[in-house]
Amino acid sequence: MDAHEVVVRRASRSDADLVLSATDLFSTPPTAEWTQDFLDRGSNLLLLAIRDEVPVGMLVAVETSHLGASPDLFVYGICVREDLRNEGIAHQLVDKAVEVAEEAGCSQVWGSMHHGEELGPGSPLSPPGPVTTESTTFTIPIP
Repeated sequence: MDAHEVVVRRASRSDADLVLSATDLFSTPPTAEWTQDFLDRGSNLLLLAIRDEVPVGMLVAVETSHLGASPDLFVYGICVREDLRNEGIAHQLVDKAVEVAEEAGCSQVWGSMHHGEELGPGSPLSPPGPVTTESTTFTIPIP
């Protein structure tokens, strides 16, 4: 593995200190209590993109279900450190979320996001039309 390679992995209870060190990736800095509670719930997903043993990106999602239907993975937060954007890290996070969703038997990964310049044309979350400042729902079906 290249020393500067980004590794994306699911955070576990043993990663609490790593999560707490990544305050710049969250709109509200995580607390120890929130982190433990979040990581203890099996339906929650926190993916960390790590470079040189430092979190540089994250994706937060939750498994949702409807009566009688396959569960979905709802993504409600993605962030990559500003100086590392446009390097494909968000794409790696989404790819890993799709992998986790598939393993969990989910039928799709979906969410809503604000568009910005950090979305490249190859992003699975790019809108089909021109980029705007409005929110758009994205859906990625699981094969």
